Amino acid sequence: MSEARGPQHAAPDPAAPQERTSLAWRRTGLALLVGSLTIGRIALETVGPAVAVPTVLGAALATWVTLAAMRTRRLARPHPDEPGFSVLAVGRLPAVVAVLVGGLALGELVSTLAALV
Repeated sequence: MSEARGPQHAAPDPAAPQERTSLAWRRTGLALLVGSLTIGRIALETVGPAVAVPTVLGAALATWVTLAAMRTRRLARPHPDEPGFSVLAVGRLPAVVAVLVGGLALGELVSTLAALV
């Protein structure tokens, strides 16, 4: 009376959580890139061409976040030298994302205040 209960599942991949984290950081970088360019485009109408430098800087930082996440995805495999390898090990990605989000919020605030004046 023993019935087959479906295919047997293989052992979970130990690198899967790290890969998911890397993919999440990649999505974050791409979202920041789109957000930076969108806010730059909206602020261009109210602030003028002075918004070009912060927009390019924001886009460059967002691109760096995306590329760093893509690089760490390649490295998201068990390493004998670094058993605790993590995207967050150094802390640069979260710091850059925090600065970029703060800068985008400040840019949008300046744009809104410029529109009111």
